[in-house]
Amino acid sequence: MSKTIIKIGFIGAGSIGTLFGGYLASVKSEKYSIEVVLFCREQHAKAINNDGLNLTVDQKTKEIRNIKAFESPDKYMGATFQKSENSFDYLFLTTKTYDIEGAINQYKKLIDFCKWFVVLQNGIGNEDIVKEHCSPEKIIRAVTSVGALLIQPGKILHTGKGITKIGFPFLYTLDLDSKRLDQVQIGLDYLTEILNISGLETISVNDINRDCWEKVFVNIGINAFGALTRLKNGELLQNSNLKHLMGHVVREAIRVAKLKKVNLSDSDYIGIMYDVAEKTSENKNSMLQDVLKGKNTEIDFINGRIVKYAQELGVDVPINETLTYLIKGLERSLD
Repeated sequence: MSKTIIKIGFIGAGSIGTLFGGYLASVKSEKYSIEVVLFCREQHAKAINNDGLNLTVDQKTKEIRNIKAFESPDKYMGATFQKSENSFDYLFLTTKTYDIEGAINQYKKLIDFCKWFVVLQNGIGNEDIVKEHCSPEKIIRAVTSVGALLIQPGKILHTGKGITKIGFPFLYTLDLDSKRLDQVQIGLDYLTEILNISGLETISVNDINRDCWEKVFVNIGINAFGALTRLKNGELLQNSNLKHLMGHVVREAIRVAKLKKVNLSDSDYIGIMYDVAEKTSENKNSMLQDVLKGKNTEIDFINGRIVKYAQELGVDVPINETLTYLIKGLERSLD
């Protein structure tokens, strides 16, 4: 029985892209043969191509040799590309959110030829930018609570297990015939199955937009506060005034989500945010890590996106606005 070959690429393979790529390349299945290509920084690509990828999970490290890595689409296409034979079944976008348009422009040919384009990033509103450059019916949105750390080129650490949710953000706004709807469902089912086979717990959902909002509520309540104060997640909760503001900033975001008709559940999102901060009490959140490294942050797709939507709706979100402008000012000081 011949195996189904599935070709998967990751644009901007840093910590999360490399982790997902490593898990998928490790799949041993009688049903599937999975080929993984990472597009990443030059030193990371060289380390993977020369020595394989070292993936550490639960203090056990395995070496993965069947991954190809390239520093640019030109090098990949110059070496192997033929439209019919080498286009990707699933092409993931795992860059930082502020690199979305640059990455799409750089990898446009690969994106045009791929079957499904998977946006695996933090934040909200990402897919609205992507659909300006890509057919909306082939965009899959993914949100994950999995944690990863790129220790050095060629070495990735799985820092925290979690659930990945995937779905089509524009499915119900498109007028698709029954044949295309079946293709869409099959594409989602295949991705869900192979991610689960790889060991990455994944579920497909009907309303991925809601799941993106529910995750960003946590980021809205924690990230900017940590980046501005340099405090770990748990230390933020120890200050009653900061904790109060953290709750209030999420409350502002919930109001905006409801005005935008996001189909939220009845969950206590402020309580969930506090709980995540408590469970990750020793963590320096990703925005704080970016600031400490002198890098830009993803504020525009977290608190900044709430500010943008609030302005469009004509409502005030003063704490989100203050945090956004302070982080933007901090970014300028890091240049």
